[in-house]
Amino acid sequence: MHRMHVQACLTLLFASIACSALELDGRNCSLSTSQKLAAMSLTNLFESGQFDFDYEYCENINDGRGVTAGLAGFTTADGDALDVIQAYTAQHPSNSLAKYIPALKLLALNNSDSTSPLAGYCKAWMNEAKQPAFQDVQMAEVTTTYYQPSQQMADALGLQYALSRAFLYDTIIQHGGGNDGDSLAAIVNRTNTELGGCPAEGVDENIWLPAMISERREDLLHPDNAATADQWAQSIDRTDVYAQLVATSQWALTGTVHFNTTDYPVESLVTNNTMATNSANCKVHAEVNATTESFLDLASPISGGSSLFLASSTVLGALTLAGLLLI
Repeated sequence: MHRMHVQACLTLLFASIACSALELDGRNCSLSTSQKLAAMSLTNLFESGQFDFDYEYCENINDGRGVTAGLAGFTTADGDALDVIQAYTAQHPSNSLAKYIPALKLLALNNSDSTSPLAGYCKAWMNEAKQPAFQDVQMAEVTTTYYQPSQQMADALGLQYALSRAFLYDTIIQHGGGNDGDSLAAIVNRTNTELGGCPAEGVDENIWLPAMISERREDLLHPDNAATADQWAQSIDRTDVYAQLVATSQWALTGTVHFNTTDYPVESLVTNNTMATNSANCKVHAEVNATTESFLDLASPISGGSSLFLASSTVLGALTLAGLLLI
């Protein structure tokens, strides 16, 4: 019976979920531009320690995937770094990363985390990442390899809350979109098995997302790929942030998104948006200014009715993002 439920949910991958106009509780059939930016900004924080898009980030975090770099943590072992560099090289053949393509092909072929053939790689990455063209290629790779598949799966599962859809995006960034035991699909499969279905089949999304968060947290603590175990065990606060957002009913990812966990104390993501909605086909067009802030002069309710009193205010940056919404 559970197996039947799981298959029914996953075979709906390209199905469209009927939605009405935007609701105040955050339900909608796709992320608005503001919500998409909020989702990406949260993942940016987990990946590189800041809300802003960090195209220049590059280091070996010793997670069994070689060197991790760029907007989505493209790795040299998994082949997505190779995809980015090949796409960029097709546009700009003389770039300083092109010389690494032969080595990256071998590393990806063998799923090797070796860094011995990559001397100078991070320096070259950081230099190229200053170029708008390389930034565009990174964003394109994130969109086609991670964002679109995560939102297609969200459609298949019948997810309507922005928070649920953001969590799927963050999960595919860290766990990948493959078929291994640690992948997004595997974690979704186990969640659906536990609950006997998914929201598309009537399971309450308020129950489904906490179960999915719990399942992913367990995977981080006990991954199928032992090479990632030490590093992933240190990243469980990533799921704790989402659990706290659920507990504080921040389902819509609009306004000011607050959270306060061990690794991410007193963080606030401020989103401002003006949206027009076409309820017939659930396309949302928005031009959005999103500002990330650390609040230090503000009493912010975080959980359990308590307030945190902070002492100064720092604006980390203002991002304007228009037209990123997939329609």
